[in-house]
Amino acid sequence: MSDKPISSRKQQALETKARIYQTALSLMEKKNYQSITIEEISKSAGVSVGAFYHYFKSKNDIFFEIYQEADRYFEEHVAVELQAPPGLPRILEYFAHYAGYCQRVGLDTVKSLYNPDNKLFIKYDRFMLQLLKQVVSDAQTRQLLSTTLDAQQITEYLLIAARGIVCDWCLHDGHYDLNDAMQRYITRLLPIFMPSTAS
Repeated sequence: MSDKPISSRKQQALETKARIYQTALSLMEKKNYQSITIEEISKSAGVSVGAFYHYFKSKNDIFFEIYQEADRYFEEHVAVELQAPPGLPRILEYFAHYAGYCQRVGLDTVKSLYNPDNKLFIKYDRFMLQLLKQVVSDAQTRQLLSTTLDAQQITEYLLIAARGIVCDWCLHDGHYDLNDAMQRYITRLLPIFMPSTAS
């Protein structure tokens, strides 16, 4: 691993890319992402359209950056902070982080992300989603969850439910506590995945 200091040119490039990204996020807080143009982002960021395309192939690359940030956050923070006992408590803890992250990103940004053209929600090889699958798989190994469905299927069920809750939160303009709603709904859903006690 090199300890060489970053060059001023590279530092400037990183700062320019970050400024474009942050500008796009700021615009997303004011208007629907679909109506924002690359020209508008570029002008607000104080760069040329050519500079935008130097750092991002398309406007959708801003979405990719948002999801990469989410995956980094879940890898660097959530994965090491999950402390609840394995099984249902740990799944609920995961979704507390999920709700908390949505609130931290902000209602307007989340609203922009929740559109039917955004296929990144179903890209299950992302770290954020793989972490939940790992939590579910661990619970199954410990016989705390049923194995009637595999870990991937349970993960998909839970994430579809969680997205529905976040979508409803967006529809209500964030006028209720997302984490409270997430905990209530996921708590009601989880019993269907409990091991059968029938003899």
